[in-house]
Amino acid sequence: MKLLRVIGASGVLLWSAAAARADVGTAPETNGAVTTPSGAETTTPPPVTYDNGTPATAPAAPPASTAQDMAVPDTTAGVGATGVEPVPAESPSHMAVPPPVQPIDNRDTGYVAGPVPSHVGVGLLLGGGYQQFTNSGIRNQTGEGGYWNVRAVMGTREFIGFEAAYVGDARGLTGLGFSNNARLVSNGVEGVLRLNVPVMRGYSLVEPFGFVGVGWQHYQITNNNNVLSDVVGSDDVLTLPFGGGLEYAHHGFLADARFTYRETYYNNLFGQNGGDLNNWNVGGQIGFEF
Repeated sequence: MKLLRVIGASGVLLWSAAAARADVGTAPETNGAVTTPSGAETTTPPPVTYDNGTPATAPAAPPASTAQDMAVPDTTAGVGATGVEPVPAESPSHMAVPPPVQPIDNRDTGYVAGPVPSHVGVGLLLGGGYQQFTNSGIRNQTGEGGYWNVRAVMGTREFIGFEAAYVGDARGLTGLGFSNNARLVSNGVEGVLRLNVPVMRGYSLVEPFGFVGVGWQHYQITNNNNVLSDVVGSDDVLTLPFGGGLEYAHHGFLADARFTYRETYYNNLFGQNGGDLNNWNVGGQIGFEF
């Protein structure tokens, strides 16, 4: 009887073991899911690998000091997380303004104002030329004459300029009543207003100009021992000079050529009926500009 009990208990144990083994073999796949005692499933992600099969490891968290340094400054409070006040971005109104571009002395294509120390153009000229009276009666008693002048000019590089000049001329006298060596000489001063058209290339100037002015001239007959009733020894006349010319200047050198006509007033040198002393001349001058 005892033997039957042992055999029956052994059979029960064998059946239980077989049943447990069958349950384990037929359990469904969980794909890595782990069942917790409470019944909730947690999923473990598959390991990450590179293309060459090398497993990738997650980067370690930065140390506390590095994370603090990477903190974005709190601009609302005015002080960053590190305790350093942030530097505000420079606004366009506070940006450095570049200096203005200085004009270039373009000697090939541009007008250059003031290439001389005086900027307006101041010059001194010395010259002369040929002169002749317009009255035929006086011209018949005088030979061909010449003139000379010293002239100060201001505004050669402006549209309006001025001149002040000493002028003189001389010629022989012929005819009945005059000595062989008699001469007619004049000296005077005049001032004129100039209208210029300056054309500049670098330091060079080519300038057409016109002028008009007023002056005084003293005429005198010299080397004449004869006394003539209808001719006086000297006379002072009022002059009105006007004309035009062309001027050239370069690096301080100054020259011009001009034509001048002088209208005269209060002529008494050759008597009341002797005629006026109106004259014209053409000539040139050279000098310097500063």
